[in-house]
Amino acid sequence: MHDVLTVEGATLTKDTQSILKDIHFQVQTGEIHAIIGPNGSGKSSLLKSIAGHPSYALTSGTFYLNQQPINEWAPDKRAQNGIFLAFQSPNAIEGVTVANFLRTALRFHKPEQKVNATQFYQDLYALLEQVGLPKDFTSRSVHCNFSGGEQKRLELLQLLLFKPKFALLDELDSGLDLQARETVLQTIRTLQPHTGFIIVSHAMDFLHQLPLTHLYLLQKGRLVTQNPSDLDAVASLIKGL
Repeated sequence: MHDVLTVEGATLTKDTQSILKDIHFQVQTGEIHAIIGPNGSGKSSLLKSIAGHPSYALTSGTFYLNQQPINEWAPDKRAQNGIFLAFQSPNAIEGVTVANFLRTALRFHKPEQKVNATQFYQDLYALLEQVGLPKDFTSRSVHCNFSGGEQKRLELLQLLLFKPKFALLDELDSGLDLQARETVLQTIRTLQPHTGFIIVSHAMDFLHQLPLTHLYLLQKGRLVTQNPSDLDAVASLIKGL
């Protein structure tokens, strides 16, 4: 049985300014949806609003998770129910180690999953290797003096650890070298059978390497459905906007 995330008639504002108008789409686990569009068109705002970011107000429309309205859910409740947002610029947390942060977050995301310390570190070290981070990375303060690549590899590690129902990836591929980008691609492929993805990216070569099931063009606040096979043509259209 698939989990379903639905955006129905969403109109979004920030600081009284209209950003998105009457947005409709539905994502099931196992699907990969890509959203492309000009800078400033509202792509990141859409992902943040689905995750419950308080700066964005839904003036009409409804978000549903498995047919249950979630507009009134706080961001942490949305996260606990399987909606994961990978930020472009995550906040630093001085004095909180990566290991402690992840163990606390795992307890929050998966309260039914009882994992002892030995098992947690075994799993964590395996995932660190998978995303290309050293073991001593776990003793560093979260996102303090991390390079862009380290920030994004930590986001990937969280994806693999939490295994969310839905992953909202906001330019997670941006600024990465080829090896790191391949790690992003492999992570998405690994999780795809049980996770639905909404991916915002400006890199058409990156999107070409994914088995996209849905493609959207976001412009002037409106979302237009496209055929994934027309990715290059849609990208050319963006350049002309």
